[in-house]
Amino acid sequence: EGLVAGSPAQFPLVVSENGVKLAAHFEDGAMVGFFTDQREVRKAIRNQYAKGKTVLNTFSYTGAFSVFAALGGAKKTTSVDLANRSHEKTLENFKLNGIDPAKHEIIVDDVFLFFKYAYKKGQLYDVVILDPPSFAKSKTGTFSAEKDYASLVQDAIQLTENGGLLIASNNSATIDLDKFKRLVEKGVQEAKAQATVVETFRLPRDFRYNHNYEEGNYLKVLFLRIKK
Repeated sequence: EGLVAGSPAQFPLVVSENGVKLAAHFEDGAMVGFFTDQREVRKAIRNQYAKGKTVLNTFSYTGAFSVFAALGGAKKTTSVDLANRSHEKTLENFKLNGIDPAKHEIIVDDVFLFFKYAYKKGQLYDVVILDPPSFAKSKTGTFSAEKDYASLVQDAIQLTENGGLLIASNNSATIDLDKFKRLVEKGVQEAKAQATVVETFRLPRDFRYNHNYEEGNYLKVLFLRIKK
């Protein structure tokens, strides 16, 4: 049954993505919590990379990557986001899919502060997911993908197991794939590590864009095998 114009909105709308239930909150404006451009990335994490692994999902918001990782057999997921509502939204998606939240960790904190804390504690993860906004403000200052992505990669590698997987994502139309690769490589070098690209994802096929305007193909996701 669909919504009737003029009737009270009934939220959330639960959608199915590759057999997984995710909640979409249209009352939240642009931040509905369901971003279909990443669906092939989530599917790959579930089907190929999560089984038996510890997964750190940063800038996690609704925890969608964590849900797919958990359903793919991850040993444990850790979701970190600064927004207070991220905890409730991640729990919601866990419960929709019958995932026991007690077996996973949801942390409301600045990702950069969490990196420092986790590094001091010697915490390492098999899979680390980076999907930051192109620009954001927090207690520690501002984050700009163009200026700060390399440092983000450097920090993330410190928490990645030797031989682990770093998933680096960017959705800024002003950063093309070649430039993004250079930013990531700079971070790898600063971490004194090596990285091999295992997979590269762009927009799904049904996301049409003008091929004369390459900026329209904004999504860039690199799956990197890290060697320290």
